[in-house]
Amino acid sequence: MKLKDIQKILVDGLENIEFTDPFIESRRILMEVLDVSMTYLILNEEQELNKEKEEEIIDILNRRKNGEPLQYILGHSEFYGLDILLKGKVLIPRPDTEVSLENILKRLKPGDRFLELGVGSGAVICSVAKNSNAKCFGVDISEDALECTRLNIENLNLKNVEVKYSDLFENVEGKYDIIYSNPPYIKSHEILNLQVEITDYEPRLALDGGEDGLDFYKKIISEYRDYLNEGGYLIFEIGHDQGEFFEKLGAEIIKDLNGLPRVVIMR
Repeated sequence: MKLKDIQKILVDGLENIEFTDPFIESRRILMEVLDVSMTYLILNEEQELNKEKEEEIIDILNRRKNGEPLQYILGHSEFYGLDILLKGKVLIPRPDTEVSLENILKRLKPGDRFLELGVGSGAVICSVAKNSNAKCFGVDISEDALECTRLNIENLNLKNVEVKYSDLFENVEGKYDIIYSNPPYIKSHEILNLQVEITDYEPRLALDGGEDGLDFYKKIISEYRDYLNEGGYLIFEIGHDQGEFFEKLGAEIIKDLNGLPRVVIMR
């Protein structure tokens, strides 16, 4: 089968998957499986594929049709210019979270201590470590998340990051200049209404924020002052409908590129 023919099969097969650009995703699959560039795909449409590669590509397509996210299939995801490995039950890094990261980086000073509550895949803490001179510490209740983060720390050759098991502040020691968390914030009753890629494949532990979606925020807010240095910042990522809760607390609300509340800054 020729390269252009397998791409057509991919595009046609991906058309009915929600929130997917079939053309872009088909090229990403081909680039990954064949280990080639976009330019190569364009210039070599007549190339014949061997049977093994055809079968690998069709297998990926079938998994996508069943709702499995492409990032899990490929085992990695791009975040803030870094290649973040995904292993085990960890949340896929979202582009919106880069708004949080940028607000963290612009407030960090050399030598500051940074703490992330709930490291997930390690995308944020690794990006902070890669782009600053901060001393970075992270915790998570999920062993999968800790394992995945350690894998990314090693893969990115980062020396200024430590992670350990903790249920929020339970095993945290010392004080920090920035404390950040993107905790589970989806209301429990709304989870089953989400797209199948999320409900069937992403860890509920990283999604369920309780009845009002605010359980973890309230817990962190009740304790963070014991761990924050004078002049420091507490930074949250929030859901688009949660800004009002934080406005009542006098927090600064920062909107994302879509004009929706995304980041909260507290002192």
